[in-house]
Amino acid sequence: MTMGSKLHSKNPWREMVQSIVGEIAAAAKIPREEISECLEIPPDSKMGDLACTIAFQLAKIEGKNPVHIANEIAEELRKDKSESSYISRIEVKGPYINIFLNKGIFTEMVLSSVVGLEGKYGKTQEFSNRRVMIEFPAVNPSKPWHIGHARNAVLGDTLGNLLTATGHDVTRIDYINDLGLQIAQLTWKLLQPTQTDAEEKYDWYLGRQYVDVQEAFQEDPEVEKEVREIARQLEDLSSRASRVSTEMVTKCVKAQNQTAYTLGIYHDYQVWESTLSHSGLLSQAKEMVLEAESIFVMESGEKEGCVVARLDSLDEFKEMKDPLKVLFRSDGTRTYTGADVALQMWKFGILSDPFRYSVFEMQPNGKRVYRTALDGEKRDLGTFDSVFNVIGAAQAHPQRLIYAILELLGYEEESTNSHHVAYEFVGLEDEDFSGRKGTWIGYSADEVIEKAKTLAKKEVAKRNPEEDEEFFENVASRIAAGAVRYFLLNASPDRKITFRWSEALDFNGDAAPYLQYSLARAQRILEKQDTGANQQRASSVLSEDAEFELVKSISRLADEIIEVVDGLKKHTWGTSFQTSRITAYCYQLATQFSKFYDTCPVLQADEEVKQARLYLVKAFKIAMTNCLRLLGIPIIERM
Repeated sequence: MTMGSKLHSKNPWREMVQSIVGEIAAAAKIPREEISECLEIPPDSKMGDLACTIAFQLAKIEGKNPVHIANEIAEELRKDKSESSYISRIEVKGPYINIFLNKGIFTEMVLSSVVGLEGKYGKTQEFSNRRVMIEFPAVNPSKPWHIGHARNAVLGDTLGNLLTATGHDVTRIDYINDLGLQIAQLTWKLLQPTQTDAEEKYDWYLGRQYVDVQEAFQEDPEVEKEVREIARQLEDLSSRASRVSTEMVTKCVKAQNQTAYTLGIYHDYQVWESTLSHSGLLSQAKEMVLEAESIFVMESGEKEGCVVARLDSLDEFKEMKDPLKVLFRSDGTRTYTGADVALQMWKFGILSDPFRYSVFEMQPNGKRVYRTALDGEKRDLGTFDSVFNVIGAAQAHPQRLIYAILELLGYEEESTNSHHVAYEFVGLEDEDFSGRKGTWIGYSADEVIEKAKTLAKKEVAKRNPEEDEEFFENVASRIAAGAVRYFLLNASPDRKITFRWSEALDFNGDAAPYLQYSLARAQRILEKQDTGANQQRASSVLSEDAEFELVKSISRLADEIIEVVDGLKKHTWGTSFQTSRITAYCYQLATQFSKFYDTCPVLQADEEVKQARLYLVKAFKIAMTNCLRLLGIPIIERM
């Protein structure tokens, strides 16, 4: 292979695999697709870098001994192998064809790709020209985030990162429920003449007020009556109650956003429920749904005058006791389902966008987040191919109803491309909490992050006694944010998890600090003496097993991302999201670097070997940096 013949592959692992697939297909005289399904990675690289099991399938078809077939294919491969082949040698063990890669050729291609692409390495255009909207975390603006809200937000943000890395055009939105009983209760509280101003982070202040007003609401009928009246007044945007409520919600959302920003989470748009109610979107939706055969106005019975969807026309709802789902009540008001259907239709561009937009605030990432408004500028959000709603697993049935109603309306493609990313409960070390009862105090996302920071700070100070307080604060804050994010991603979203400090802040195990430290260690090596070697020299010098295992790990980044995105499979009650696959890859990459570091001295090696290993360290640094950015984990150059 000549230098530069396979430079800058965006997906080195897949390029190598597809090349070998072509060689085996030609040798076996069968279609490439059949070979692709029969390739696997052996549990031990001493057995080969790849293994092919096609002999099993051919034996069934041809009625021959699979061992004999494997030997025939291997012989053909040896005969036809070109000088530029990624295959070094082939061994047959029973019916398995074990393939050993040409280390020099593969290393040259991988390192040139990584160093040539740098920040773009791992990104592909696998799904270009597809537009996606993701809604998360939609926390009520009445209290601080708890750790479960943080899981929602981290899942949504990481999903957006992965989709962007594979070529999707991603828009992130947040839903702000600024109407309803909770908001009415808090507005009533703030309107009391004895009410004092906030002296703490505003979402915390509101959370404490909410606990008090809940007690009064439940025990005093007069308070309940007054709150119901406030709820009615909130529908009038010119009322004093509405103005107080809008100011309250704005301050609360900005306070909640401070938590989001600490975790590196940002949005493009906010959809406020009050603008949804007054924009005309609901009337537009009501008019459109009534065009469907299975959606109509009830003419008699207890639902007389209501707009209902007849769900038993769909197979999965045939056994429902009451298949008539109310979308709009007889007085014209919408149900939660009706509003959610309208919003889903807006997300896909089925309904024309009635909103205007104003800037809510400038985010720390330098980008504005816009909110829906009744005055302001018009913005063209365009149409979207897929919509992902990150919502708790308990909402699986309501989400399924929304998608089913889209199908009733004739929007089968949009129904198919509506995804509920469900996630389960997060606990904190044998404790339980409830935002409604106020027992979130002690278990808020802010407190989790702060405690992680305190614990990280002790470790950082122990490792860097010569540094000052500013260094400890900065590094500990980044470790804490990364630790929380990684822990929340390092389990399948459909699993209930308990946040454990020792696991989240493990500097030597499957946790974010370990990944961050591996990158900081690589950075330290390169600071001492950066590489002037090129990948051709490196590929001819790097011969140790630990070096090649690291090269293979680095090569798989883009392919792992694609596999996770490909794995977003929709099921009846939700869409699977294999977050643990990408965290496992990142951990494995860090582990391979640690093995390389321990067995292959870099700066103490002979000059030629040193330069080659420095080049490999540089490639690792790029790959791990891109991994951490994908997971939203802060980069730390010194720990």
